[in-house]
Amino acid sequence: MAHNKLQSTNVRALIWFAVMGVVSICLVTTLFAMQIIDYEKYQSRVIDNIQQESEIPAERGMIYDRNMIPLATNTTTYRVFISPSDIQNAERNDKDGIKYSQIVSKNLSEILEVDYNEIYAKTQKINRKDETIKRNVDADTADLIRQFIADNKLTSCVYLEATTMRYYPYSSLAASIIGVTGTDGGLLGIELQYNEYLTGTPGRYITTKNAQSESMPSEYDLYIEAKDGLSVVTTIDATIQTMLEEQLEKTYYDSKAANKTTGIVMNPTTGEIYAMGTYPSFDLNNPYDLDEDSLAVLQASGLDENSDEYNELYWELLYGLWNNKAVSYLYEPGSTFKIMTTAAALEENAVEFSTVFTCTGRLKVSGTTIKCHLTSGHGTATFDKLLQKSCNPTIMNVAARLGASKFYSYFESFGYTSKTGIDLPGEASGLYVALSGFNSVELACYSFGQTFKTTLLQQVTAISTVANGGRLVKPRVVNSLIDSDGNTVVSYNTEYKKQVVSADVCKSIMSVLEKGVSNGNGVKNAYVAGYKVAAKTGTSEKRDVPDKKARIGSCVAVAPADDPQVVAIIIVDEPQTSNRYGSTVAAPYVAALLEQVLPYLGIERQYTEEEMSRIAKKVGNYRGYSVEKAVSAVEKLGLGYEIVGDGKTVTSQVPAAGETLTNINGKVILYTGGATGDKMVKVPDITGMNVTTAIRLLQSKNLNVLIEGAQNYNQGSGATVISQSVEKDIQVHEWEVITIVCRYLDDSDETVVE
Repeated sequence: MAHNKLQSTNVRALIWFAVMGVVSICLVTTLFAMQIIDYEKYQSRVIDNIQQESEIPAERGMIYDRNMIPLATNTTTYRVFISPSDIQNAERNDKDGIKYSQIVSKNLSEILEVDYNEIYAKTQKINRKDETIKRNVDADTADLIRQFIADNKLTSCVYLEATTMRYYPYSSLAASIIGVTGTDGGLLGIELQYNEYLTGTPGRYITTKNAQSESMPSEYDLYIEAKDGLSVVTTIDATIQTMLEEQLEKTYYDSKAANKTTGIVMNPTTGEIYAMGTYPSFDLNNPYDLDEDSLAVLQASGLDENSDEYNELYWELLYGLWNNKAVSYLYEPGSTFKIMTTAAALEENAVEFSTVFTCTGRLKVSGTTIKCHLTSGHGTATFDKLLQKSCNPTIMNVAARLGASKFYSYFESFGYTSKTGIDLPGEASGLYVALSGFNSVELACYSFGQTFKTTLLQQVTAISTVANGGRLVKPRVVNSLIDSDGNTVVSYNTEYKKQVVSADVCKSIMSVLEKGVSNGNGVKNAYVAGYKVAAKTGTSEKRDVPDKKARIGSCVAVAPADDPQVVAIIIVDEPQTSNRYGSTVAAPYVAALLEQVLPYLGIERQYTEEEMSRIAKKVGNYRGYSVEKAVSAVEKLGLGYEIVGDGKTVTSQVPAAGETLTNINGKVILYTGGATGDKMVKVPDITGMNVTTAIRLLQSKNLNVLIEGAQNYNQGSGATVISQSVEKDIQVHEWEVITIVCRYLDDSDETVVE
């Protein structure tokens, strides 16, 4: 019996030792695996448990204009967030039963203007440490939040996190070029195109924590510095961009354009875009807000604000504002394309400017009759004169001499069958007939810019080819990329694709177009005193819209014509005025644009003697002057004068100091010895009159005249007064200044295909 018990005990002991041996072997094997074989794996897990990683955001690069004026910058804003878990813990542990969730919700609601119930619902979330209450909070509001946290000892419940927000100092300026950013980077324009350079690389800060989440020294702490994004230096000139947008806005309202106005100012030699814009535009700082016109359309729709249809219309209108129409919109260029047809024909010796043509007002091509804008016909004249008059049958005959194959070859060479390659997103491809289907009717219509579609950018690039001596240049909106220290990292230089036509051909075309502007035989409304301007207008049909009377009026101008440094183009999409020609709705605004741009670029005026006589002079303040001194000052300005009274000192004057007059008709009345200019004159109605006639009438009423608009108002049949500064029948003092705005209304360039 005892022996059996001893034997049983030994067996149990052996089993126990065997089990312990197996366990020991397993432990040793496991420790060996952890310490030797899988050391790095488990070390990484330990490090992950004791380390906390924070991302260090990289600063997004700036966007500058060509003169280093900031167009897109960064500003510090704050994210306000709460820790629901800590708020709930504070309530559970508070002896006084304070409802921190209510305190937090009430105060944040008041300070941040966020709904109380929305905040309170977030305070009740379980096991949450981060619930955003509001983003993009400004510094002043952040200070109020800090004070609230301090006053209520809520450092573990309410937090502020500094963030960076994109800011555009000039709001809507160059909006379609600059673009905007979203949560994932650039959405439009340069912000999107150069996003990978602007974004930069975030850094990391890794710290080691103990069991109480307190920082402690460790060999595993690591700081990786953020690498800021590169900044973009554009080709845009903020001043020229402002000038362009002002003219786009003016012609938009003056022409009552139904589908916006668009324009580009470009250096024809380098391909640099100085300005590009569309009106109406949008506010870069509030990109999701509609402009007044779009908002009016949305409100007039009668759609329920909560309906899908309302939402669809909103986004359609918004995308319309965001769209860079100069790059992504296709249109038929009309008569501005005649420049390219002419260049090709001259290059191939198919025609000379001295070649004589006859225009009868229409031309039949393969059974299709195509009318000239002057249905009575231009008669017989040399090609240069007929080009200045924008004669369509003539340009069709020129294209026929060139031939379909040659014409199409130049059509390709001028860039109409491929994108320009500009460094902006969303560039559209033109619409055109392939060479295999290019018949005689297509040739005739293409010759004057109809039945094919191009972008405004393609058109201004093709015209720049003729302006710069025949080289097709690649347009661009960025000059360089620089780092945060201002060092140039990448430079973008002028890129020529090919020589399309000879420099001599280009020079001759510029000369002919300039003479058409200066001698009153061409685009008279594009005239700019003191400068040689070569210009061409266009009025094209919109054949793919329900309104069969819909037109696009345009004007392109090159200046100075003998040394081209600027090409400017404006298109007016669906003007609603009675006169829809490009010569009326676009040319005057291109002229007004060049009037500002050329002096700004340091290009000096060279006035003719006649132009000198029309320069407006500012009248000085002569009150208190002796008569002799006042007369001397007025004569120095080249203005006329009249002395009223027998005193020796000037006591009053008309016009008042600061008014402007021209030598050709300006007169200053100097009152002395108590005499006053009390005599009143009724202003006549001169709107619609020939300018010369209007001047004579106003002067006969003893009124001064200041002319705006067509300064060469006496060319051809003469310009017409389209508005006057003082309405008819209003009484004014004798010799007050009446400003009249004049335009040439006899220019036209529309073609109708029957």
